[in-house]
Amino acid sequence: MSIKSWIRSAAPAALFAAAVAGAGLVAAPAALAAPIGYYFPQAASADLDPAIPTPETFLGYSIGSQYTRHDQVVAYLKELDRLSDRITVQETGRTYEGRPLLAVIVTSTANQGRLEELRQAHAALADPSAPQPDPAKTPVVVGLYYGVHGNETSSGEAALLTAYYLVAGRSAEVNEWLDKAVILIDPVQNPDGRDRAANWHNAWKSNPPVSDPLDKEHVEAFPMGRTNHYFTDLNRDWLAITQAETRAKLKVFHRWLPNVQIDFHEMGTGSTYYFEPSPASMESPLLPKASYEFNKVLAKYHAKSLDDLGSLYYTGENYDNFSAVYGSTYPDFHGGVGVTVEQASSRGLVQDAPGGKVEFPFTIRNQVATGLASVRGGVAEREGLFKLQRDTFRTAVEEGRRYKYAAFVFGDPADPGLSRQTLDLLLQHGIEVYALAAPVSIDGVTYAPGSAWIVPSAQPQFRLVHSIFEPTPPTRGGVYGSTSYAIAPAYNLGVGRLSKAPALGAAVTEVPAAAGGVVGPETAYAYAVDWRDLNAPRVLSSLLQRGVKVRAAFDPFTAGVQGGQAAFGRGTLVVTAAGQSLTVAELRAAVDKASRDAGVVAYVLASGHSLSGVDLGSESVRPVRTPRIALVMGEGVNATEIGSTWFSLSERLGFPATKLDPAQLRRAPLGGYSSIVLAGGRYDDWSEDTVAALRRWVQAGGSLVTFGAASRWAVAKGLAGPAPKAAEPEVAKAEERQDFAQRRDALAEKRSAGNALSADADITHPLAFGLARRALFVNKETDVALSPVADAFSNVVRIDAQPVVNGYLPEGLRKQAAGSVWAQVARSGEGNVVLFADDPAHRKYWLGTERLLINSLFFANQLTPSVR
Repeated sequence: MSIKSWIRSAAPAALFAAAVAGAGLVAAPAALAAPIGYYFPQAASADLDPAIPTPETFLGYSIGSQYTRHDQVVAYLKELDRLSDRITVQETGRTYEGRPLLAVIVTSTANQGRLEELRQAHAALADPSAPQPDPAKTPVVVGLYYGVHGNETSSGEAALLTAYYLVAGRSAEVNEWLDKAVILIDPVQNPDGRDRAANWHNAWKSNPPVSDPLDKEHVEAFPMGRTNHYFTDLNRDWLAITQAETRAKLKVFHRWLPNVQIDFHEMGTGSTYYFEPSPASMESPLLPKASYEFNKVLAKYHAKSLDDLGSLYYTGENYDNFSAVYGSTYPDFHGGVGVTVEQASSRGLVQDAPGGKVEFPFTIRNQVATGLASVRGGVAEREGLFKLQRDTFRTAVEEGRRYKYAAFVFGDPADPGLSRQTLDLLLQHGIEVYALAAPVSIDGVTYAPGSAWIVPSAQPQFRLVHSIFEPTPPTRGGVYGSTSYAIAPAYNLGVGRLSKAPALGAAVTEVPAAAGGVVGPETAYAYAVDWRDLNAPRVLSSLLQRGVKVRAAFDPFTAGVQGGQAAFGRGTLVVTAAGQSLTVAELRAAVDKASRDAGVVAYVLASGHSLSGVDLGSESVRPVRTPRIALVMGEGVNATEIGSTWFSLSERLGFPATKLDPAQLRRAPLGGYSSIVLAGGRYDDWSEDTVAALRRWVQAGGSLVTFGAASRWAVAKGLAGPAPKAAEPEVAKAEERQDFAQRRDALAEKRSAGNALSADADITHPLAFGLARRALFVNKETDVALSPVADAFSNVVRIDAQPVVNGYLPEGLRKQAAGSVWAQVARSGEGNVVLFADDPAHRKYWLGTERLLINSLFFANQLTPSVR
């Protein structure tokens, strides 16, 4: 007898009795204190093992009567793991707030004993060159992924009930499922957001519950629970992998490569229930048609489960399956069938809706039903799912072999940090990447071994290779999310494309160690850190916090270094040995630690006289002040946008920033801040006193940094610049008519839906220091198009007159954006306003334009220098 079996046999009789009593209740009417049988109307009491406690028994309340905190979810699942041989609970990581991330594996006791063997057999499906596993002996992998949006809370409760049913179930059907499937459960993908929402709803619930939609229980305050700690929408992070939660999740995903993956969501209270397939117009041409056809197969199981409950639902009308950024589409790129399911949300215990009251237990029951239906469908369609996965990876190799580019080369010796970032991304996605065996020249750029790498197209992950290096396939505006998701333009990554692949070097299996730290003799006149390296700002952050005096070169120079000479670009950090409060030894140690921690080389310079370019004593080598930054966060502010800046400073740079509520601006002593960041949002209700306080602060020397709608607001309030460029009005003919049924699609075609536009950046301006090329892609998420400021030297980034558009942009917005300014600096008194047409650190992976944001904060007082 195993230890778990012994523990089960020793469980108290009272616990057994309570579980049996709960399980015996069937098909009760929806109520806020729903008994366990309400969630499993198909189960008889004998079908459920009384030795396994129900969630209600363990937690002490009925599921659906309040919101279950994440720690309670973890505790219950670990209790199931303690009691049963059917379940294994693994901690895969921690959130930014320290909550555990879990991978829960449920399968038969026999399968649990050979999980690694089964995993390896299943992995062969992704390797076209490997012998294929015997379908009769290989379990299908079904992934149930809950709660990526923290305030879509029915799914977290459903995870508990689903795990209970699979562990406690004794019916022939459940036993067959466990024999023929490995069920992978991610119970809460976003624990920090989950608890933010759960605590809100629990704090404001009433007895009896209040169904009025205006009641505080239903109206979460900023930033709400949808996003994680840094306000990231984790359902848009599967491709870019910027967050700790995503990194942990993808490790598990790539170990198991689910054949079916369900992503549980909620939508507006007035809706019903949605599951895929999505409309054909929202499918990706990169993916096999067979992948989308299988959505229709699984839909039959989902429909049957909801039909049995009498629940309303719909399918095939909205929500796209286009982008690899989503948890319901990323599996499709790996031969699985990804499915978004959306339940109308009660956003509290009960809420009025046009179709009647929506109650929390009802929403949970629907999620439980579709989860179990997914397992049922996965087992029944196992052989077809295996064939789909084999064919998906096989055809990926074939398509890559036929693709117009046989390989992609990347790597800039001046920016090894970006190269390591790209290698890390590729390896996390399981993409084959190789060292460059010999130098290659492409379009006048030479890529050399040691600083460049090559990615062949003919590989099982070709479709993700395309998603990273190539433009996103064309689509229309009706796509639910962003119409462009390509990584290379967002990174500002230089990519060479080869029609014939050269000889490959060694396969890269881990990111090479960074060559950081001080390089050069003990005696130093100064240290230099090239600002072109992605991670150079982290060095500056560390040194300034250590009290080290740092200068920045506003013009390039070449200097002698150990072993020869080095060319340094604009923005290069210069730390002179003289004039510091630290001793010579302490200074070297501080520079070495800062550069080593950042993975950046700090070169020892023996002289202030450069071989070419400016000398170190030039007026073009200017002191960098230690910024004091405030981020405005609160009601009206776009949380995901300001969260990107917060993440950039906190996680990438390790630099502190004050978080100010909008209500504080009018009365706070703003003079202590060098920069205030105002992300997109709604600010029309700000008082004139608040606007006046900001104006006085800017004119006294402050730097206001604004994005999108905040930039438009700042201009309208006279804080900066001329009025934004207006969109050309669409002139409709008086006799023009359109069918009402086409209204939704027609309006969708007129929106800006996240795309990349080609632009020109003045890389001699301090706002653009660190960029290697003038050519730059910018993200366009809004309809804001900035007009030029009078100072012609301060219109730093301008969208091309005939821009390359990666993604969909309607003709009117394309004309409005063409030739408009995307980033500029407007002088105001002794200070300035830095205006961005869109969030420069969009979704935390637009590293190319994130550099502009960083420069705006650390070089704030140098952006509009006086004429000497």
